[in-house]
Amino acid sequence: MSIQFPKDFFWGASTSAYQIEGGLENNWSMWEERHSREEAEYYNKRNKKRMKFVSYPVGKENQREARKEENYISGIACDSFKEYKKDGMLLKELGLNAYRFSVAWSRIEPEKGKYSEEAIQYYKNLVKELKDNNIEPFLTCWHWDIPVWLVREGGLLSKDIQEYFENYVKFLVENLGNEVKYWITINEPIVYASTSYLIGRWPPEKKNPFKFYKVAFVKLIEMHKNAYNIIKEYNKDLNVSIAKNNQFIEPYNRKLINKTISSILRYINNYMFLDKIKGYLDFIGINYYTHNMIGLKGLKILDDKISDMGWWMRPKSIKYVLKEVYDRYRLPIYVTENGVADREEKYREWWIDETVEAMQGALEYGVELKGYMHWSLLDNFEWAEGYWPRFGLATRDRVIKESGYYYRELIKKYV
Repeated sequence: MSIQFPKDFFWGASTSAYQIEGGLENNWSMWEERHSREEAEYYNKRNKKRMKFVSYPVGKENQREARKEENYISGIACDSFKEYKKDGMLLKELGLNAYRFSVAWSRIEPEKGKYSEEAIQYYKNLVKELKDNNIEPFLTCWHWDIPVWLVREGGLLSKDIQEYFENYVKFLVENLGNEVKYWITINEPIVYASTSYLIGRWPPEKKNPFKFYKVAFVKLIEMHKNAYNIIKEYNKDLNVSIAKNNQFIEPYNRKLINKTISSILRYINNYMFLDKIKGYLDFIGINYYTHNMIGLKGLKILDDKISDMGWWMRPKSIKYVLKEVYDRYRLPIYVTENGVADREEKYREWWIDETVEAMQGALEYGVELKGYMHWSLLDNFEWAEGYWPRFGLATRDRVIKESGYYYRELIKKYV
């Protein structure tokens, strides 16, 4: 395909604080204390009823790790709180010019109303390290970690969550707003709300579509809107959005019932939240991982290309996701996450190739695509799955993989 990427296109990678920094105490560390043994036992017993909502590991080595209790303890993670300079060097060695990271609310505000100077200095140092290496920072305010004190007040369902989040965002923008141009208020609100308050897989493990999920959904909408206003009041020229997980969803046959089900799920998953925050977005961040064929009997996979997490791999479908989002909202788009769990490096180079070609197709169509950030810079702690999924361009010890070098060489063609 002849279409070229814009000269100012961002080529980057993404991470999140809890998955790489280490040493954090929050809703997730509390959950690990209660569930690490249980998680390992579930994988040992292969509890099929529970596995309906769990990514079952593909491959013997992944299955072996999934049966270990220590797999589910984040601990020091990638130790990025101490080793952020190495992360900056790694980004530079990979030839990247953008880095999406998140701030840990639990690190910034370990006690209610008391903000840590050590913590905010860490993020100031990180941003400086990035900018000194000509890497554009993309800052995510909230990527699913909740301080312990807020967990005890009800977490996302606390009656005061809006006030708490506003104060937190205000503190961030007052300290980092002069150096960071791109702000993402919330990562994947639908994923968090559904997995924590509908399916009950993640903390706080609630399972009620009306009592919990609906309330969480509405609160997340208001959290974004209020954060958007706070950031824009500080500096109207800052760019603010969310990172929204969108899938390509289609019926697995042309029967009316399956077409209807897929259309409803497509709207709920991809557009319902975005529609509610129109007018409070300067761009749209899109996270894309999987293509789903859906019908009355659930999901259907048509071939054997599945990731280590059992997700069907159709990287080229990102083209259609980008086209649909652009046609609906007419805003610039950044791919804020995109990648594959692939311990053996069987698919990542292919995935990157297919994705880049699909993005070229989206550009040719007219999509205002401004950047791509691969998930993830490092192998890291993948939430309830722990350490066995490997998404990184580099290992936890910051050894660049062959796919990382491949990504670097591919970028050189377009920069």
